[in-house]
Amino acid sequence: MRTLKFVANSEIQSEKKNNQEVQGYVAQLLTEKLSAHGFETLAQSGAQVAVSVDDHALPLAVRCETPNEDGYLVCEISSYPDEEQDWLERITEQSLLNQLAQAVENTLKEDERLSQFKWEEH
Repeated sequence: MRTLKFVANSEIQSEKKNNQEVQGYVAQLLTEKLSAHGFETLAQSGAQVAVSVDDHALPLAVRCETPNEDGYLVCEISSYPDEEQDWLERITEQSLLNQLAQAVENTLKEDERLSQFKWEEH
C-alpha cells in the first residue's frame, strides 16, 4: 500500500470545524478533479472516494490526524489493492495505481492550502 502524506494549512483548518470536514473537503476535491486525468470518480460516505478506470476499481481513503508541531493537520490518502488477484491483474492494477498516484498528487498540489507532499510505502 502507498500512502500520500500532506499538510492542510491553517487557512483550510479555520474554514473547516474538524478533521472530518477537512477529510471531506479533500475527498470532494479528488472526486471533482480526477476526471480531468481520465479517472471516473464517485464520492462515498465519509472520506472515501470510489475511483475507476478501464473497469478497474481503485478505492481511496482520506484520513486527517491531529495537528503536527506547526499546528497543521497531517492527512493521508491510501489505496488498498486486492491481495487475492493473480499476478497479471496485480501488475495491471499497480500500473493504474501509479498513474492514479500521480494524478492525486498533481490535483492536490493545485490547492495552495495543501503542502509538504510525501509518498510512503507500507
